[in-house]
Amino acid sequence: VACSASLSVMIAGCWLGWPSAANKQLLNNSTEIVVNSEQISWVVALLDLGNVVSPIPAGILMDILGRKAILTFSAFLYMSTWICTYFAESPALLYVARFLAGLGKGISFTVVPMYVGEIASVNIRGALSTMFTGLLWAGTMYEFALGPYVSFRMMAILSGIIPIVFFFSFIWMPDSPYFLLMRERDQEALESLRWLRNYKGKVSSEDPKEYSPEKELKEMKEMILEDMKNKGKFTDLIADPGNRKATLIVMVESAFQRLCGISPLLAYSSITLPDVHYWFIGPSEIVILFGTILTLANYIATPLVDSWGRRPLLLISGGGCGILTGISSIFYYFHYNTDMDVSSFYWVPYLCLCLFGITHSIGIGVLPSTLASELFPANVKSIASAVSTIMFALSSFLVNKLYATVSAQFGVFAMFAFFSFSGFMCAIFTYLFVFETKGKSFAEIQHYLHSVK
Repeated sequence: VACSASLSVMIAGCWLGWPSAANKQLLNNSTEIVVNSEQISWVVALLDLGNVVSPIPAGILMDILGRKAILTFSAFLYMSTWICTYFAESPALLYVARFLAGLGKGISFTVVPMYVGEIASVNIRGALSTMFTGLLWAGTMYEFALGPYVSFRMMAILSGIIPIVFFFSFIWMPDSPYFLLMRERDQEALESLRWLRNYKGKVSSEDPKEYSPEKELKEMKEMILEDMKNKGKFTDLIADPGNRKATLIVMVESAFQRLCGISPLLAYSSITLPDVHYWFIGPSEIVILFGTILTLANYIATPLVDSWGRRPLLLISGGGCGILTGISSIFYYFHYNTDMDVSSFYWVPYLCLCLFGITHSIGIGVLPSTLASELFPANVKSIASAVSTIMFALSSFLVNKLYATVSAQFGVFAMFAFFSFSGFMCAIFTYLFVFETKGKSFAEIQHYLHSVK
């Protein structure tokens, strides 16, 4: 079920990887679409503007219509984006496609973590949440792999297959038992939970040691009733002390996920890396390898999230990203801003990019969404998820637009220096403010947030 729902995120990942795959074809006049660098920068950034618009409506509607209904709608939205791309003959239709893809991405990033977090049992909740990021990078890798080898329009056709697969796989899945309980549809919630847990036992079990969906449902309902005594509002994220702490943690970690540089590295690496080849590996091939690493590293992180814990992985990830982008900044400074011959070090940004894929994926790339699904009570969870997604989008828009401007005025090294600073600040913030949620129930997490000053 989590895999099927996360296919929505894979489509968003396709759109994250699409610029790197398409930019060379567009700038090299390999298509009939004529664009310049400024138009390319808007094509890249409009995804993030669309991503700003949809999270709040999606967060509200998923509490009215259900998580499943909103995700199903996103399938049709994503289909339309690839249709626009296929028929584009000018930048205008690409702008529309990217903006609509941003709307879909906002829906996916808001609803999928919530849905997966609510359907998962406590012992695998963290691991299932990492599937979100794994399929995100799988979609990115899909575009990286297609880009150098197929035409612009064929890439749109092959990418448009994924929303169709998502729709026909997800339409059969149950809605979240949390949502069903919130709407007082208790019997449907029980049926959903029994299906999700693949429970074939008795309707009710008297053995306290034996798992019973009725018992789990009762605990869910008690927690939801407690949380829903006061209907959640945006102001509750700030007014309630526990929510305020959770908001600080999730918003800052969400911002650092993008400020560490992942968005520009995805969009611009194919035209930023030194144009050299090592055996059969050049910029296009290293970008494919980067996408592969992002995907595989996420699945390496999956068991670590519930064994090592969230906090250690965030510390390692933030510090690692800071070191690697710092080294890249030094290389790009000497490469582009001095007359020094650094040709013998062209391998440095290639290696740093690959290692960045590992360090980002095992922590900061995975865990903000996991934390967003864990730290908030039911009455404000959807609002918090929407605000978190907006923070992702604004941070991504900021670095994507600044990348081209700052790189042209000061040099690529300046942006990589900023990425490095952000990585170290992420590690420091995590050390000072983030607590461990590994193995804790939602009730235990809420108790901790309200008991610690």
